[in-house]
Amino acid sequence: GEMACLLFAMAALAVTAAPSSASLSSYKYDPKNPPNFVFILADDQGWGDVGYNNVSYNPGAGNEKWNPNPPRTPNLDAFANGPNTLLFHRFYAGSGVCSPTRSAHLTGRTPDRECIFSAEGCGQQPAWRCIGPYPLPTNTFTIAEAAKAKGYATMHTGKWHLGDFFPKNPKKPNYAQQKWPASHPGMHGFDEWHSTEASASSSTTNCGCNPDWKNQGSGCIIGGGKWVNEALECTNYWSPTDLSPAHEPTRPACHIANTSDLSCVANLTEKITGDDSEHQVDILEDFIKRKTSGPEKSPFMAVVWTHTNHVPHPSLPQFYHAYNGTDGKPAGDYLGTLTQMDVQIGRIRQILRTYGVSDNTLLWYTADNGPHLGNGDGRSSDQATNGLRQCKASLFEGGIREPGLLEWPAVIKNNRQTWYPAYVSDYMATVLDILDMKHPQPTWASDGTSLLPLIDGTLPDDAQRDSSAPLIFQLGGQQAYMEGDWKIVHKPQKGQCPKFLPPYGNMKHADGPFLFNLADDPTESNDLSKEQPERFARMSQLLVNMSASIIHSQQFESTCRPAGPSPPGPAPAPPGPAPAAGFSLMVGDSCLTLKSLAKHAVAELGACDGGSKWTTGQRDSITSVAAQMPLKRDAMTEACNAGDAVWIGSYDEDNHLVLTSDGQLSAKCNNMCADVDPATSVVSLQDCAKATKFVKK
Repeated sequence: GEMACLLFAMAALAVTAAPSSASLSSYKYDPKNPPNFVFILADDQGWGDVGYNNVSYNPGAGNEKWNPNPPRTPNLDAFANGPNTLLFHRFYAGSGVCSPTRSAHLTGRTPDRECIFSAEGCGQQPAWRCIGPYPLPTNTFTIAEAAKAKGYATMHTGKWHLGDFFPKNPKKPNYAQQKWPASHPGMHGFDEWHSTEASASSSTTNCGCNPDWKNQGSGCIIGGGKWVNEALECTNYWSPTDLSPAHEPTRPACHIANTSDLSCVANLTEKITGDDSEHQVDILEDFIKRKTSGPEKSPFMAVVWTHTNHVPHPSLPQFYHAYNGTDGKPAGDYLGTLTQMDVQIGRIRQILRTYGVSDNTLLWYTADNGPHLGNGDGRSSDQATNGLRQCKASLFEGGIREPGLLEWPAVIKNNRQTWYPAYVSDYMATVLDILDMKHPQPTWASDGTSLLPLIDGTLPDDAQRDSSAPLIFQLGGQQAYMEGDWKIVHKPQKGQCPKFLPPYGNMKHADGPFLFNLADDPTESNDLSKEQPERFARMSQLLVNMSASIIHSQQFESTCRPAGPSPPGPAPAPPGPAPAAGFSLMVGDSCLTLKSLAKHAVAELGACDGGSKWTTGQRDSITSVAAQMPLKRDAMTEACNAGDAVWIGSYDEDNHLVLTSDGQLSAKCNNMCADVDPATSVVSLQDCAKATKFVKK
């Protein structure tokens, strides 16, 4: 009846949410010794753009043979092979391009939910001439805000690309720009920030910002491995103007999209004379130094988003000529800047050791999307991706599979490698799990799952990702959806590669969807849609569901697009990441469920389906995921009595049920607990000594 219809509607619309992992992990948060977080995100780096990756496919996608030519990255290699590192062979960006991945990194949600549809654009244009069309909605919760809620100091440095630092009054602002005319890191949980609005050069970053700087000292680097008295466009760093001597924000108006203005920010007035990544790490070191001793001592979260290896990527002469590639030519600008940045990755690891925090700091490394080979780089997409299909801006593997590393000596006790698929959208759920926090927007869609059980070894390194925690992607007309080794791709595109590899490049209409098993076919060469008709039909429907869920998020969660009529019944969006998919309360093979999803629907023992998922809400109340209402006793009488009905309804402090450590649902009065009538399967109150014990799964 009503229940079946509502559950069918939800199944037709909702993207399956990630499972709760807090109960699976053996790690316990210690508020007296909280871990620190450092997230490094490189720019336009391919899966093959590291020295350590010895997994490659040759011939690669399109059956192309290629000559390996990896960059020299001794520091990343030491990181990957270190005794306290977990190396992910299948780590993914949040999208095929930059701004969307940055949104997913911060929010744990596929970026279209925030209307971050593509890269902001602008290239290396000055901030005053560049208008970003996709501001990150300020009402969407971020990992930085999670850290701040636990008393952490927070910092961002490097590329932002999630909106304008100050209002710029575009002639025809879109809906999101009207709501959020400014969107700088300070509005999203970062106390301190020293960042660029968009892309920037890998060397002498702001050399074009003062006409005198190109003639000062050695001049500028613009490519070709030499100093010249010419400059690229002015790309500069900006910082907040309202920080106190203790580096805390002091002007609330500067942290609100509609009241922040140009006086809230200021640009760097000193020339960056060398490596851009070194400049960022200087900022990071100052931050860590202050947060590890003295009056500002605090646990910290630092987010470092490098500009390397986005074009332009001119390398300093010593790196341009540091070595010859396997082709006999100098490393040049592409490989040279990767090696140049690699030095600073090693320096970050050393800084953590120097200030005594390396043991209990999670150091993450990945990149925002696949490679983009500029003219004259002399490097093939195969070399940059180790033979994967396509590159940046494609949702084929070459556009989204990235290097993925985590070092955490306090928890990871030996070098480990895993093929468990993970992506930046997992950061949010993982941070919340580690910090023992619940998401403040529990009904919002979540697209990640906590990686903590994998990190701490509760799950084995060869574990399969739960099918209820898919990896989902949407970029323009492209869509991709992964369940473990299975991947479906709809309307894939060439991306920023020289050519669209066969067989898809030879098709008149390469829309698909196409179905792949990545374990057997990592180059996505064999479409299995006809061999696996049932799986193909089911996953094709999941793409449709994904689109519906994203539209709901845009209209009713982030509100980045105007809301249409409110849909009937439960929201199609899945619940938040802490816990996301909820848990079951079981007796034998049956689950605690509801007669309907309406207010005052009675609890009963029945089928294990969408209506039988529960989560922990306010004050530990056991709450229905589907109905978003807590389980409570019928409060018609003041005292708890045996036989009182157990149903769902509005939250109040006195009458909700909580789950005890021995599996009973306690009403917290008169020693009464929920009990299942064996004749009718209906749940009512009974003396706890006689009441049902449930198994939480």
